[in-house]
Amino acid sequence: MSGEGIHILLECRRRGEALRAMGYTHDQIADLFSVCHDVSPLRLYRYAYGLTAAEAAARYNDLDPAGTAALRESRLYEFEHWPQRGMRPTARTIALFAHVYRTTARRLVGDRVYASYSVRDRDLIDRTDHRSSLTPQRSSAVPAAVPGHVTMGQEVEAARPAAPVPGFKDCAALLRALTAEEADVKRRDLLFELALALGGAPALVLLRHLSPPEKDRLATAIRSATRVDAATVELIEKLTARCRHLDDEYGPAKVLPVVDGQRALVADLLHRESLLPALRDRLIRAYAELSQLSGWLHHDLLDHTGARRRYREGLAAAHQIRDPTLIAYLHTCLAAMARYEGHTGEALDHIYAAQGWARQSPSTLLRSVHAIDLARILAVKGTARDSEHALTRSRQLLEHPRTEADPSYLYWWTPTGVQRHTAYCALAWGRPNEAIDSAQLTLSESAISPLMRGETLLFYANALTQKREIPAATDKIRQAARITVRHSSGRLADTVRQTRARLQPWATNKHVRTLDEELASLGIPLIGR
Repeated sequence: MSGEGIHILLECRRRGEALRAMGYTHDQIADLFSVCHDVSPLRLYRYAYGLTAAEAAARYNDLDPAGTAALRESRLYEFEHWPQRGMRPTARTIALFAHVYRTTARRLVGDRVYASYSVRDRDLIDRTDHRSSLTPQRSSAVPAAVPGHVTMGQEVEAARPAAPVPGFKDCAALLRALTAEEADVKRRDLLFELALALGGAPALVLLRHLSPPEKDRLATAIRSATRVDAATVELIEKLTARCRHLDDEYGPAKVLPVVDGQRALVADLLHRESLLPALRDRLIRAYAELSQLSGWLHHDLLDHTGARRRYREGLAAAHQIRDPTLIAYLHTCLAAMARYEGHTGEALDHIYAAQGWARQSPSTLLRSVHAIDLARILAVKGTARDSEHALTRSRQLLEHPRTEADPSYLYWWTPTGVQRHTAYCALAWGRPNEAIDSAQLTLSESAISPLMRGETLLFYANALTQKREIPAATDKIRQAARITVRHSSGRLADTVRQTRARLQPWATNKHVRTLDEELASLGIPLIGR
């Protein structure tokens, strides 16, 4: 491999193998490698195949129909370096390399080189297409869906969701990030492998929180069918907890591929491993938690069908390990989503189902979360007295100190949350002044996520609208709308539209017209337009 960057070639070979295993074609891999390797298309294709110059030259010589070709390694380098230096390959040479790399000849020459050929040579290049010799394989752009649905009576092993295949843009972003941030080739390769398995470039944020031994352990779990030990399960639990915090920082669009990638990994481990009962239960619990988180992210992106499917798969897993806390929480999530959709009857069914399981749960924190969602549903239903009672109970339960029985996935539930939901309930009760007081107290807290701040601003705006304070209401909507630029919550943008719709009686007001112009610039269309 004289004159060859051996480390670059080996790195490309390993990456190419990983990408082909996920369904990428050599054409797509060459396109991806162009992101971080400023070389000719001819060399990019050799990298995509993982061939040394000697191997590529040997394949070329074997394909010469006249049997007279004697392409040397040094001459191939000259072809690959053109037009910066070296020698321009003939059109016939390009046509033969198209056969070697099973692609079109036109993909092997850049625009500048292509323009330098004669009309006759360009015709040969245009006509040469050897893609039909490729073995059919799945395109990474449209990954084949493998249904992963668990019903209440099925084992979790039946749910083997397909690992999400990162698209071209995401893989390109991953290659750019790795090239810019990681100088060590081995670590770069390991991160590339792990990030591909966990949904692409967004997973790098998750992986940066792992120590080198933890990364190696995770890679072993992905690659091999050896027995999963307690340390591996603990690592998966750590990653699951971290995924929840990623949503607070980055929003659902970036985090969902990572969560679904990890969920697919856990499902695969449950399918292929022989596990001790205690470890299997921990993995099933991780699968159920990831299903719940995936459901929440789908809901936040307004994909309620996908959310409902994930929540139910999580329920099946939680029932399998008889975890009343997780079962109650999943029913509460389903209730909250049904309330958002306007299906009050379905919301009541789920919230009362959750109530039965919450009574069996040792977690006081879970019962506080359940009570607040009950309060919101009852407020929408119009039973203010029962709603107030549930709200008070939620606040009282939250005053209890946290214990080991309180699950880590409820880390986000705090007195500020109760205050925020009090504003929601007060609006439904028709008490705008109380809603404004609660919203102001919530917004005075610095430690609330962008999504929660945006929702609170919209509660505030609705209360101001009820009081016909239109300029102030438009200002709160504007502040919430600006958060959508930094956070991918579809629910937040949708609630902005709904809140603006309540200002329709004042549509000609100059403050409302100015708001409409800003919403349009942010890509938030108004309802009915």
